[in-house]
Amino acid sequence: MGWHPPVPAAVLDADNFEWQVIRSWPDDSAEDYVLELAAADRAGVRAAHLRAGQLELLRDGRDRRLPALKHASPLGEVVVHRAHKRAVVRAGEHYLKIFRARQSDEAVGRHARMNELLGAGDFRTPEIVSCTPGCLTIIALPGRSLFELGNDPAVSDDVFEEAWQEWSRAWVRQHSLARAPEHRLTLEALPPRTAAVELENLQRIVHRWLVHAGDIPAAQPERTAVRVAAGQTAQKLLRTDPDPLVWSHGDLHDKQIFTGDPGAPLGLLDFDEAGRAEAAADLANLAVHLRLRLRQHRLTAERYQTAHRHVIATADELRVTPARFDAYAAATRLRLGCLYSFRPQWAAVAEEFLLPDGEQALAEGVPAAKVEPTY
Repeated sequence: MGWHPPVPAAVLDADNFEWQVIRSWPDDSAEDYVLELAAADRAGVRAAHLRAGQLELLRDGRDRRLPALKHASPLGEVVVHRAHKRAVVRAGEHYLKIFRARQSDEAVGRHARMNELLGAGDFRTPEIVSCTPGCLTIIALPGRSLFELGNDPAVSDDVFEEAWQEWSRAWVRQHSLARAPEHRLTLEALPPRTAAVELENLQRIVHRWLVHAGDIPAAQPERTAVRVAAGQTAQKLLRTDPDPLVWSHGDLHDKQIFTGDPGAPLGLLDFDEAGRAEAAADLANLAVHLRLRLRQHRLTAERYQTAHRHVIATADELRVTPARFDAYAAATRLRLGCLYSFRPQWAAVAEEFLLPDGEQALAEGVPAAKVEPTY
């Protein structure tokens, strides 16, 4: 493998000013991309489209499908902006999350229900300050994310392991407590995200990746690999019995978990995708993100093994079926592979995540016969 979408690492605007591409996403047509840009001497980020090589910068702090951004952006710094989808403005200790109007109502409902479900003794969740059409304002969580902790050589390995132990204990306890009768209505109010829904979302991402690969001869090995991986993942998700649905964060990774002062509860961030899913969905998503951090050199091999061990121990405690963990891990790997192949600095890293099972096992140094079912 070697082909990946030709997203540039930097682009020039109409004034010949150079922007660095921080993140990018495939748009509907081949050679069309949605970009998030930054420059060393300018605060925040800018959203843009790149269509057939032509850059279209969105106006600073403006987005026709996110009208709330116009009023929020003067209050602070735009730190996230995916054109027409979502944005985040940091204003002191407040974060203003900008959505399309209907999606903001859904996000508020999910945040509120997760605040009800999660005990403050285990997880502190962002306090909702206000909600207006298209804008949810929350207070920043104290402390540092487990991602920052793992990426900091000044943090001892013991402190790093203690943080993951604390997360594991809290995660297991909160899933146990959520089964109490008094939480039933809150839990049932969360939208279900079954394996079929997971597969539908994955297939949408895979389809868009294939559109961009098109009929390019150099991309033939990648197209074949992605189609095979997608077929294998669909079988795994749908041909083994699912585990029961439980509360689900929906996008759990190490940047969403915060640790602060000793003895203080952990923080858990971002419930935009919260719902009911198999426990394997969150845990596999977390495990594969840790693998990504290792490949990005943002975790040492030792710290990767430490964190991964606690994720697997948590899955054992929650009685996650190994085949279900494996299915959701395969879905996450393929999804991240498709997404990160559009990000210039990580395109080479993404290649491993696009491989089918057997090739994936070889890339990870695991005998192919041990791939399924396994954690």
